[in-house]
Amino acid sequence: MARTAVGVVMAVATAASVSGCVTVHGETAIVPAASEEEAEAALDRFVEVSNESNAAYDAELNETIENGPLGEIDHAGLVARGEVTPGGNPDFEPLELTDATFHIPQQAGWPKFFVADTATNRSGDNRWLLVFTRNGMDEEWLASYLSVLEPSAVPEFAVDDDGYAEDIPIPADAEQAAGDDAGLVLPPALLGPAYNDFLGSKAGPFADGPYTTEAVERREESNSNPAYAMQYQDSVPTEPGFAPVALRDTDGGALVFFATRHHEKQTMAEGETPVVDPLVEALMEGSAETSVTLVRMAMHAALVPASGAGDVAVPSRITGVTSAIGE
Repeated sequence: MARTAVGVVMAVATAASVSGCVTVHGETAIVPAASEEEAEAALDRFVEVSNESNAAYDAELNETIENGPLGEIDHAGLVARGEVTPGGNPDFEPLELTDATFHIPQQAGWPKFFVADTATNRSGDNRWLLVFTRNGMDEEWLASYLSVLEPSAVPEFAVDDDGYAEDIPIPADAEQAAGDDAGLVLPPALLGPAYNDFLGSKAGPFADGPYTTEAVERREESNSNPAYAMQYQDSVPTEPGFAPVALRDTDGGALVFFATRHHEKQTMAEGETPVVDPLVEALMEGSAETSVTLVRMAMHAALVPASGAGDVAVPSRITGVTSAIGE
């Protein structure tokens, strides 16, 4: 079922001297990704525009505040809901984000990011953790990841000597990722591939939970229905804006946000007809006569321990159908 992640669970860098050269853009200098005031302004803008776009099912407006996996999920959800209910949502309840804490690392180069940890009127006592990113001084901060965590699952983040959050740089290519020595049980760049492997084989350093072992069991159960057969193809998005981001915690581990993409094909037995949700049908190409393939984006928060300190826990996973194919 197509939906919006936000709707349902709904920086000027300082000048620094490097080898005698001064930069104000952050390409080479290690500078705070944002000031506290800039982070607050980005969060306020996000809430304001998110409320406008979700009330009106305005996918184009939502693109001005989101990108990456969150943007892909919400874009599809808003398009689908706008198709099914063209007049918008008359019962929309505005999103409220309060009690915000900002975890801002010092970084060189682009993109830069920070994490906003907030209370919300959508998820009880749970916390929303929003990752904001941007690719240059002249760009707006866009929310790329959302995770919903119980307060006890939010780690205590490590800080550097200046009081800023400690991020873990993500290598740009697979060869560098394989040699990444971040001192973790899994390097952040390899979490997506390892998670997908786990879904297929139940092998890997992942702790039991609803988004790990139970997710595998749900897949196995789906193929026990004689009315249809299921096929899964899992991948890791490589588009700009979908890279993992990671913050070090005080135990030597890290909280890592990462994304995966999943193709789920349901082929009906002879004499059976697919039942398609109207919101999925709004995103579908072709006619669902014998099979339906859903393309699903998933964004996760993982608690990755230091090497030798246990298995990876996945306390948050938010998914959304982003397209569909009927055959």
